[in-house]
Amino acid sequence: MIASEGFAPSQLALVAEALAVAEESVSDYYRLSTANWADYPYEMRTLAELSPREVVPRALAQVLRLRQPPRRGRLRGRDFFRICLQDHNLLGLIRREGVPELLPALLTYVLTHELVHVVRFYRFQHLFEAEPRERVREEGRVHATTAEILGKVRLPHLEEVINLYEAHGDYQWG
Repeated sequence: MIASEGFAPSQLALVAEALAVAEESVSDYYRLSTANWADYPYEMRTLAELSPREVVPRALAQVLRLRQPPRRGRLRGRDFFRICLQDHNLLGLIRREGVPELLPALLTYVLTHELVHVVRFYRFQHLFEAEPRERVREEGRVHATTAEILGKVRLPHLEEVINLYEAHGDYQWG
């Protein structure tokens, strides 16, 4: 799998749609208004926008904690999270499954999953810097929350994607 395989323009449109569904669904679940998202700053990038150190060989996405430089008159910068979609791994999974129609549901699941992480980090429901064993437990909690959130969303193949995650786990997908 070549790490330079990024999303085509039509697939980027699917990413934008999936992010809108994911953000709205997470907002409903956690009762966040549009204004509340300012308290949970994040950005999402695809492979074309990632630095080499942000590209990983196996995961479908990863969340990084970064710090913005301090603004004028401030002593400290502000933390934010970056969701790094791993286009090559997502597309590789779609290719292996042989069902191109899975992509919208897969993107919706992955982005919802990562936004749940972001909210949980900001609310200190889970520490970003956790021990490996605790990270594994957290992945299970986040998957369960993601499945609950997306249980209300009507999207073709979404249940199939949730079942794939349950069967293979996050790191085995990519």
